[in-house]
Amino acid sequence: MNKSRLLLVAGFLLVAAVAQATYVVILRNGSRVVAREKYQVKGASAVLTLKNGTLTSIPLNQIDVAATEKLNARNLGDATPLDWVDSNIIPPTATPTPSVGSLGAIRTSAARPEADGGKPTPTPGISFRDRPFKDTQVDRAFQEGLESYHLYLYRTSQGTDPDNFFVEVQVNGQPEVLKALQAIATTYHLLVQSAPDRAPARVEMQMLNESGKEAGVFRFGSTEAADLVNGQLTPQEFYLKYVIF
Repeated sequence: MNKSRLLLVAGFLLVAAVAQATYVVILRNGSRVVAREKYQVKGASAVLTLKNGTLTSIPLNQIDVAATEKLNARNLGDATPLDWVDSNIIPPTATPTPSVGSLGAIRTSAARPEADGGKPTPTPGISFRDRPFKDTQVDRAFQEGLESYHLYLYRTSQGTDPDNFFVEVQVNGQPEVLKALQAIATTYHLLVQSAPDRAPARVEMQMLNESGKEAGVFRFGSTEAADLVNGQLTPQEFYLKYVIF
């Protein structure tokens, strides 16, 4: 394996990311809370304003302070090479996130009758597993890709096969659906180009809306990812062609 050829995929993704002030609070149970700015300490609680403007509080003893400060100290808008990355390789410019006006049906599960809202068509096997992906550095590269697009609510694992990578992303509306597709496809494409011996065989992706309902499930390989990254397909076209519910 040639570790020096494995690209970090954070900085260039910013071309399509929406710049916004965010502060991510990491809890001791591993979950994350996205706020507009750093929390204020009030007694034994941390008071913060969520992205949607809701004021809330979290017990301070539930916050992983060290991990929270470490994450927010990083400038996600810059390409910060990891020690196993060849930083001399300049990655291609990402395809900008296009208009979402033609994606009126992208959250079809939300339009179902209430009784059926939690019953999307089954997609056997594509789901989160307790077993992590075998290569922790590849896992981290995908996380960097998502976070450079300001997508912080996610979890990763091994897919249906040990060589498949699974990612679950919570998305808030159509723009975040497109950003998640662009981030994951571009990350995958660069990994295949720079370290084919370490890149996943396929990527399995599940997107959930804020109510926990499916907003899209995918299983795609390097060829499909390249079609999106190289502009053969727009994110809208990619979604409609490869989504499986």
